[in-house]
Amino acid sequence: MIQMPGRRGRPKGTGIDDSDRIARLAELLRIHPDLKPTTAIRVMGFSDPSAIRRLRDKYKAFLRGTDTGLPALASIVTAPARVVRSVDATIPAVAERHLR
Repeated sequence: MIQMPGRRGRPKGTGIDDSDRIARLAELLRIHPDLKPTTAIRVMGFSDPSAIRRLRDKYKAFLRGTDTGLPALASIVTAPARVVRSVDATIPAVAERHLR
């Protein structure tokens, strides 16, 4: 029997389903293209550096099309947006300076 050497480091992936967060991030970046992904994630209310990094990396993978865990997002992101209420009303006051 051939023994494979053990893998080093942290295992790949957390198993957390972030598809709704990635869809919200994509919509926010579509509405405000001047924002960078990290700033948009902070605007969404995330402050934990690990969560910000995780969402940023998953968003970049989604843009590259390599993430097969988020197939339903293609229809959400490419569909035309309907304005139900003002986006600025849902953004915290602290983050408004990034949007102007």
